Amino acid sequence: MNYRKLQQLFWPLAMLLVAACSSESNGVSSGSSGSNTQPSGLSCNSNSNAADGARWMSAWGVTHVTGAAPVETTVRNIARVTASGNAVRIRFINLSDQPMQIGAAAVGLREGATGANLKLNTSKAVTFNCGQTSATIPPQTESFYSDPIAFKVNNQDDLAVSLYVKGADNPGEFGATWIESYKLPNGSGNQTLEDSGAGYGLIDETRFSTPPGLPIMCNGCTVYALRDIEVLTKDAKGAMVFLGSSSFHGFNTSQNGFKRISDLLSVRMLNEIPQGQRDTIVNRGIGGDTLQNASATRLERDVFDTVGVSSVVVWVTNDLSSRSADEIIANYQEVIEQAHAKGINVYCPTWIPGAQSFQANLTGERAKLNDWILNSGECDGVADYNGEVEAPGGLTFLPQYNSGDFIHSNDAGHELWAAATPLSEWVSKAKPR
Repeated sequence: MNYRKLQQLFWPLAMLLVAACSSESNGVSSGSSGSNTQPSGLSCNSNSNAADGARWMSAWGVTHVTGAAPVETTVRNIARVTASGNAVRIRFINLSDQPMQIGAAAVGLREGATGANLKLNTSKAVTFNCGQTSATIPPQTESFYSDPIAFKVNNQDDLAVSLYVKGADNPGEFGATWIESYKLPNGSGNQTLEDSGAGYGLIDETRFSTPPGLPIMCNGCTVYALRDIEVLTKDAKGAMVFLGSSSFHGFNTSQNGFKRISDLLSVRMLNEIPQGQRDTIVNRGIGGDTLQNASATRLERDVFDTVGVSSVVVWVTNDLSSRSADEIIANYQEVIEQAHAKGINVYCPTWIPGAQSFQANLTGERAKLNDWILNSGECDGVADYNGEVEAPGGLTFLPQYNSGDFIHSNDAGHELWAAATPLSEWVSKAKPR
């Protein structure tokens, strides 16, 4: 019998024994309630609230995708956080059928706007399970936490999360971003605490999307094993989640440029909303998705289980190529009903022109959908993104905002959308979490 078969036979028993010994401190959740059972202060197994009024809030997040796993090497994940605080914790995910071996981990601050170099003397080891320097993340785990780490971050810092992926038999568990993360060549071992970024290449050349097989052209724009970065903060009263498809993902914006709507709104949030009244920004965009799929499969994990979520911006816009406005409106109503039941506001931008919905432009289905978004009153807030970029006649983009594919906008369009978003109104409407 080979190692994999032995592993599959004995892994469940091993996990039962571990759970029996340390059920409170292992940081594991395979269900959506995990975010509500994690520590609130710096004690690794305490559920007490922080004494100074700070609270844990998701300050960065991604949507799960798959790819080719690193082999016995170090990956350096880059995440720009949207809250300031004096402690962070890392939330991992492993939806595969095999365990993930994290041999060591560290956090640090990136030096410069790109690349894998760290600011000198900012690296700090990450621990698990109340002080362990390594962790095994079980199969089918939606949420696995590090210990809280006393580590100061400022809003808009690029946090580098370095992971030693131990061994040659780990799952290919990634998260979709629009900035590069990095990896040393397979076999390089543990370099998690090294400041130098020398020798790092792109984390993976795979082009990720959902559904599988649809190319999204952003090589290296993923993170390995991460789901969220949470910050112990007094900055924010809630988290604003961006549930979307390729436009929220960032398709055809400048790679590594932080030019997506969500990136630009996080800067507006910092500059325009007073401390303590802000929302963090968590981008769950993934290319190729539909509202039909997102409403059925992604709401619980990607929205409702985000720590501190108070609102969701829904812009998943690939359905019109095959579905009617009425069918899509029904999906919106399902999302709104479920979100409102949890005290979460739903904000709805209008749908933009695109080659995938060209027939819908001709038949008026997109116009019908946008009329419902703007005038039904069912969304808690709206933004007319379409009105900002649609050319006369309603069939395509104004040329200055067309990225070239007649589906996605360029940086200028994202800047326009961010400026057209009623940010103060949306933030003030959402209930503190």
